[in-house]
Amino acid sequence: MEKLTFNPILPIWFMIILCLGLLAIKRKGIIPYVRQILIVILLFVINLRPMVISDQVKVVRQKLNCYCVIVVDDTLSMMAEDYNGSNPRMEGAKADIEYLTQQLAGAKFCLIDFNNDVNLLAPYTDDHHYIQNAVEAIKPLEDYHATGTNINVSKKLLGQMIDNAAMIGDGHIVVFFITDGENTDNHTLDSFKDISTNIEGGAVMGYGTSKGGQMHYYDEFAEEWVLVEDKRSFPYEPAISRIDEDNLKQLSSDLGLDYIHMEDPEDLDPVIEEIMDVLEKDTEETTEYGYIDTYYWFVIPLAALVAYEFISVKRRA
Repeated sequence: MEKLTFNPILPIWFMIILCLGLLAIKRKGIIPYVRQILIVILLFVINLRPMVISDQVKVVRQKLNCYCVIVVDDTLSMMAEDYNGSNPRMEGAKADIEYLTQQLAGAKFCLIDFNNDVNLLAPYTDDHHYIQNAVEAIKPLEDYHATGTNINVSKKLLGQMIDNAAMIGDGHIVVFFITDGENTDNHTLDSFKDISTNIEGGAVMGYGTSKGGQMHYYDEFAEEWVLVEDKRSFPYEPAISRIDEDNLKQLSSDLGLDYIHMEDPEDLDPVIEEIMDVLEKDTEETTEYGYIDTYYWFVIPLAALVAYEFISVKRRA
């Protein structure tokens, strides 16, 4: 299925003014002026940059023998506004996942998130766009639905996805665990050592500060951003979420991974470099949904007309 779309190079209003200016410089004679009009029309069409949307765009993609499991804490505490200043932690986490999938393009990614429960958002896939769409859909639960953070709920599914990749047996398994480490429902962190056997790399990525930050969530019913309040005593005060680095370091030790306190996506570079050093790189040609440029078909007659005009001017001279 193909559909025509446009992506102008210069603003259309500017190109219209430019084309009218070129037409105002009228050539003598009907035929020369017709050629002038054709040149201006072709310039205008080329500037529109017509493209065909197709599911048969041929691309050469990198392939990596790597299974990458990304676990995302999307509990309300990940909305705390203390990432790299006063940004929500989840905003930073999503940017970091984007960076991670770009740097490991060609790996097969699996995306898991957890809040009240654990969810498999994406099974193993090398479709970068699919993963990004799933990441963008992540949204912490509203205050009145959230039951607190319990990192332990992610363990069983994480172990299953690691075992699934190990059974396939044709790639390295890496895990990136994204969380602030905070368990708010009075559960102590379970040991994750028993699921770490097949993990060969990755990192536990910690978010937040010891000072902590306030949290806002978007209330779909009220259609407004709402401040999360600590309702354990009255009058209510703004709730504060703080990073729990003890849990983060225990988790990284159990999984045999580096612990990184995240402030910038490039904090992941040393870990990514270690992973890339052991992977086999290959390429494959495939087809996917995308855009096919068609403007070059209009460049051919434009070049022919301009060449003819140049030759004509030289002869008259």
